[in-house]
Amino acid sequence: MIARLFVTLSLIFSLLFQSPSALPSRRADDVKMKAVLISDLHSDGDFTRDRSNSLRQIFFEIGRTQSDSDTIVMSGDLTNSGDPFEYMNLQNFLDLYCRIGNRVPEIGNHDSWHHSNNPNYAMAQMYFKMFCRRNGIKTDKVYYSKEVCGVPFIVLGVEEGDFGEPYHSDEQMDWFEKELGAAVRKGEPVFVICHKPIDLIGDSRERMEGIFTKVCENAAAPIIYVSGHCHKIGKTTFSQPNENLVYLNLPSVLYTEDGGLGFTAEITDTKVTLTGMNFLEDTVLNEYTYVIEY
Repeated sequence: MIARLFVTLSLIFSLLFQSPSALPSRRADDVKMKAVLISDLHSDGDFTRDRSNSLRQIFFEIGRTQSDSDTIVMSGDLTNSGDPFEYMNLQNFLDLYCRIGNRVPEIGNHDSWHHSNNPNYAMAQMYFKMFCRRNGIKTDKVYYSKEVCGVPFIVLGVEEGDFGEPYHSDEQMDWFEKELGAAVRKGEPVFVICHKPIDLIGDSRERMEGIFTKVCENAAAPIIYVSGHCHKIGKTTFSQPNENLVYLNLPSVLYTEDGGLGFTAEITDTKVTLTGMNFLEDTVLNEYTYVIEY
């Protein structure tokens, strides 16, 4: 208990008294949008647990080293069981330690199934939408879209049944097709955020693949499908089915051997650079750096 208190107080002290001039500025002049991409945070309701302390340290390091980012994307499993106290602790960690105010959260299976054999999806969705509103996102659905520095982000959300078979309604898929078509016409790269990789999204897979096939034909810039859920980093982290479609499956920022793993995305007028990072150590994972030119 004393050790945990010491860690917490040390981090708060460092955050409050760190000189802004000491923060690194490594964003190139031609980068018009930079995002931090993380997934599977699994926030705990007890802020004193080791898992909470680890997440606190991760956000502190992201805030310290990635303050030149325009947004932070959290691709699902924000919480461990969709509990309001877990959301509250996550919100506090973001507000206290993370210097990136613009946030793009997405609902994952742990957020939606509410850790129950008889889950209350309506309640789980209510908590998620409350978290969205707390972060400046006004939505009456578990899916929404927003722009950051002119770059579109389309966030999908499971509506029920996600721990076994995720369910995305026809209404959501119709909305997604229209949103993606409109986003592509802007001529900018488009980020699609969906917690599960496309081969794990159940009955929606065929419809989504059809939408991508149709829309990619008219795309002038890449569509980046950002997922999580699998926790690992490796051979399935990155794939590019065609020149206008990229799949990026994020490792868990909490549950990997090293911990603190994620990506940054940097957009210029001619390319998207996806860079694997160990945020805890502030090191680049060179074998997981991908450049998509357009």
